Amino acid sequence: MEEITKMIFDHYTSQNPRETSYLIACPDSREAAIVNPLAGAMAAYQATLVSRELRLTHILLTNLEPEARATAEKLSGMTNSSQIFPSLPTAPLADSQASSLPGRDVNLSDEPIAIGRLRIEAQPTLAGSESKIVYQVGDYTLTAESLLIGAPETSPIATDNGPAISQFMIPSEPARKPVQNFRKDRLEASIEVILLEDLHSSLIEDAFSPKETLVVRAYIELLEENELAHPSAAELGNKIGNIDRSVIHVLVHSIRWKQIGLDRLPLVLAGQASKWLRSLKTEPEFTSHEEEFLVAYLKLVADTGTPPSGPDIAGALGSRRSIQWVRKRAFTIRRKQREFGCPLLILSRNKPSLPQFSRPVQVMREHAPIAFEHAPIA
Repeated sequence: MEEITKMIFDHYTSQNPRETSYLIACPDSREAAIVNPLAGAMAAYQATLVSRELRLTHILLTNLEPEARATAEKLSGMTNSSQIFPSLPTAPLADSQASSLPGRDVNLSDEPIAIGRLRIEAQPTLAGSESKIVYQVGDYTLTAESLLIGAPETSPIATDNGPAISQFMIPSEPARKPVQNFRKDRLEASIEVILLEDLHSSLIEDAFSPKETLVVRAYIELLEENELAHPSAAELGNKIGNIDRSVIHVLVHSIRWKQIGLDRLPLVLAGQASKWLRSLKTEPEFTSHEEEFLVAYLKLVADTGTPPSGPDIAGALGSRRSIQWVRKRAFTIRRKQREFGCPLLILSRNKPSLPQFSRPVQVMREHAPIAFEHAPIA
């Protein structure tokens, strides 16, 4: 299965009985599909489509039961230009006919369904599922009961009675969960993709408080819309509605510990590195303030061939940055370099006899973003 790193993904639930529907969208074309729409989620679908500037092009059903068909037709009418898949019969079917429709007999196409650059494959039902059809996009398999992440490859097998089923079995109750993650280790996907999967899983399972949910949803949206770049506390606050950064940090801390307790990856803010990510990451990441410091630092090193002092860097940055600001940035950069076993940043103490050096600067260049090497100082 192909890992998809650029995809908008959302989910909607119904509490009684608990059901889940999904939204899949291409961030480039802004085309979207909704799988198994819920009658009680129409306003939520419209809000998502409007707020994220998406256009619904497909409605996908895992079965053709009358209630599911009626909901799909209603949503199609509200959004004006969506295609229901499988295509609905023009005349109502008797209950006996609707319940016996096998997956491959309801206009399943051999070609994947195109949602912008995304490709959604319709597959025969999995053994143990109530779905007539399941849908796969990247490492996600969507059934009537569960979101399956990294599910094993399957192949249809013939049965004595009825259509082909898959060799892969969905666990029966009570073991069945709304999300099932089959990844064997954390190296099967990028950190950001695993982080998104874990956050989606916890959201579907109602693991967060209402305020934490606001933060997690904003975090996911910023990741999806910004090339999987981790957002800062300030960006989260602005996204949610100018919440104070100190409140964001408290909520992020709480979310992290809940994820750790669930054996899931804890979210990180821009430039942060944590002990839980140490085994997954190989290089430190820097905040925008640390990047500003490093641009000035590397420019001074290139000009003089020696490590600059704190006052030198403050002078290069002008009146907008104090010596205290410079020292704090140097401290946090050293801490991150130490965490990843990198040679530490060196500052001169204004001693004129300080010898020339090359190796530590070269290492800093290797671990700082490439853009720093030639970036001009504002």
